[in-house]
Amino acid sequence: VWLHLDKNTILTMANHVIPKSHRIGVTHSDHRTWYLHVRDVRETDRGWYMCQINTDPPKSQVGHLELMVPPDILDYPSSTDMVVREGTNVTLRCTAKRSPQPKVTWRREGGKSIPVGRGQDGRKFECIQNIALC
Repeated sequence: VWLHLDKNTILTMANHVIPKSHRIGVTHSDHRTWYLHVRDVRETDRGWYMCQINTDPPKSQVGHLELMVPPDILDYPSSTDMVVREGTNVTLRCTAKRSPQPKVTWRREGGKSIPVGRGQDGRKFECIQNIALC
């Protein structure tokens, strides 16, 4: 039996795939070594898997599947173009996701990195002064 523990889902029993999915397959060699095959791996496949044999007591082996997913910036709720009055405050937001968690770096037009600090509330901030307006 192969199980996806994070989803509490039985994936296979002997040669039978339980969720009727073309992405899941099972093979074996001499009924001693069983292989779970996952095609077109997706983020939802991440997690703990267990192979279990039904003996008394049952025996099992657990393994974890971790995915490396390229970073992406979410259009929402990230900031787009903003127009503000001189002397007012503005908050720009960049929301990135994927695994491992991406590092976000703010840069000016010339490519110079903008250092980011943390406020008393733990939120990241940057104070930029003397911005030249065109």
